[in-house]
Amino acid sequence: MNRTAARIICAIAILAAVACHAADLESTRVYEATRVEQPPVIDGRLDDPCWQGAPKADSFVRIMKGPAEIQQTLFQVAWDDANLYIAVTCLEPNPEAIKAEMRANDVSAVMGDDAVEIFLHPRLDEPTYYQLAANSLGTRYDGRAFDSSWNADWQAAATVGADAWYLECAVSFASLGVYAAPGAMWGLNVNRDRLAGGDTEWSGWSDTMDGFHVPERFGRLVFTGTVTGVNRSLIMECARYARRSIELEQRIAAALPRARGSGIDLLDDEDRAQAQPAVERAVAALDGLHAFMEADRPLDLAGWARVTAELEAAAEEMDEVSWLIRFAELLAQD
Repeated sequence: MNRTAARIICAIAILAAVACHAADLESTRVYEATRVEQPPVIDGRLDDPCWQGAPKADSFVRIMKGPAEIQQTLFQVAWDDANLYIAVTCLEPNPEAIKAEMRANDVSAVMGDDAVEIFLHPRLDEPTYYQLAANSLGTRYDGRAFDSSWNADWQAAATVGADAWYLECAVSFASLGVYAAPGAMWGLNVNRDRLAGGDTEWSGWSDTMDGFHVPERFGRLVFTGTVTGVNRSLIMECARYARRSIELEQRIAAALPRARGSGIDLLDDEDRAQAQPAVERAVAALDGLHAFMEADRPLDLAGWARVTAELEAAAEEMDEVSWLIRFAELLAQD
């Protein structure tokens, strides 16, 4: 058994072990936060020892409307008995264009600047969730769902660098009324409001699709002990893409023989002109998957996301080609 297979099997076993905490974790983003003995200094610099070993979550996606290509965001989470600590890195090629106007705390206009929004859903069996937001000045907003009158006990500090801006937060568990413990699981999402690119850009770690306030589509924050050197959440997310790639590979492989054989000869010129490039793209997507796997990069989340997206697009096109061929076969029988 090669290392790729062994790691994927390990990931699937972990998914099964934690499935009792929440439904369908295999399609849910997961981040595993480690417990720290030395808390970070909340100054927005992210140079504390706890951040050096904490995994970085990435692969944000576009939410709602906006530019097709988004600037990426990364975050890290740690915890101790008193607080939840969150560090966010907002990659930004135009730091001089960052909008940073709001200086008054507890005003929703903070989210009219370049800002980060953090959503916490401590009790998954209850509807209550919390929103924390801050801009690049460290100006804060908080609310319980859409209730802005609720206030958390939390700190935030931000700095702006040459190619990114950084946010560092500490949130008191006491103000949330829930304390963390190893094995606990919360709902979590981290979103970004970006205006520095000109067009307003909304993005998020977990894809909530039509807006940010969609707790049923939040990812999962799992609390564990100290750092073990094994990033289980990364293993789980890569395994999710790996499993999906198997399904898509089978769909494409089942469709290709007819599309590359006599079936395509039944199509008229217009349909054949549509089908042939789709077949070529499907073959290229399969070749890309095989090349990726042969490179033995099982924990490359961005790579898995890329090849799986290519397979998704190719599988949809091959479904259309299969229907065209099937329709042509029915006409040929008359």
